Amino acid sequence: MNRRLGALFQRDPAEIQGAFFVLKGLWPLVRPKRVARRLGPVREPWLMRTVGGLVFVMGATLLTAHRRGRVTPELRSLGAWSSASLLAADVSLYAGGRRSALYLADAAFQALLFAAQCRARSNAPRTIDVQPGNPDPSRYGAGELGRWNILPGESRDANGKRDIVAEGSMESFPASDPPSYMG
Repeated sequence: MNRRLGALFQRDPAEIQGAFFVLKGLWPLVRPKRVARRLGPVREPWLMRTVGGLVFVMGATLLTAHRRGRVTPELRSLGAWSSASLLAADVSLYAGGRRSALYLADAAFQALLFAAQCRARSNAPRTIDVQPGNPDPSRYGAGELGRWNILPGESRDANGKRDIVAEGSMESFPASDPPSYMG
């Protein structure tokens, strides 16, 4: 396999899909006449611009999340299912009489993006371990990086049990974790 092609498959699918969706979404917004020449006559230009804008926004969101290192499982699902819906639209348009090869090429790329996002989502580590009897894992469970998410005035003991801090009392704080005072 070519090294460049191999490097492409090692990249995060959110980055590739985000860049592709940004370009795909901008095309009908910037060059609507060229889209009509390549894909056939457009009956409703407002619909073409609306879909282009939505695809652009999804791509920009995926790119931003990738750059910040915050591609969540929900964003992976957004990427996968948006690719699946565009794949279905490409196939139905091609089967419905629009015989542009761009529809088939786009359908093939959308299928690859769908598979890549599904694979990346299944390989992603779980961040919060939800235990039975723990009603709100975002408040009472281990959060990102294994830190406890606590509210002001609360503390946790070594077993993770909730420890209400008596206001003004130093007895409930361990010696290694004194309270900070704002003065």
